[in-house]
Amino acid sequence: MSAITKLTRELSFKEIKKTLNTRQAMIMEALRDRPRSTARELALYLWEQRKIPSPERNYTHPRLTELVEDGLVKVVDKKRCPITGKMVAVYELASDPVIEQGELEL
Repeated sequence: MSAITKLTRELSFKEIKKTLNTRQAMIMEALRDRPRSTARELALYLWEQRKIPSPERNYTHPRLTELVEDGLVKVVDKKRCPITGKMVAVYELASDPVIEQGELEL
């Protein structure tokens, strides 16, 4: 990935982050660090970083649903949860939003 692409991706993320609530922003940052994660995996990751009080998936799943509805996160796969044995969704960030020409500040 080129330096310009990395810069525009970072600027796009910073712009979107302003409109998110705290937990949504934490989840998007976690997905940047750990793409293709389940709600439980994200909860465990955020709990290990001491950002949420429990590794329970209910701390992340409702916000993931909102982010999917807003088009900021997408479901890309499914896999079996090692704890419950059920099939669960795998999430990643959606494509970067388009920055209108003239909005990019370098």
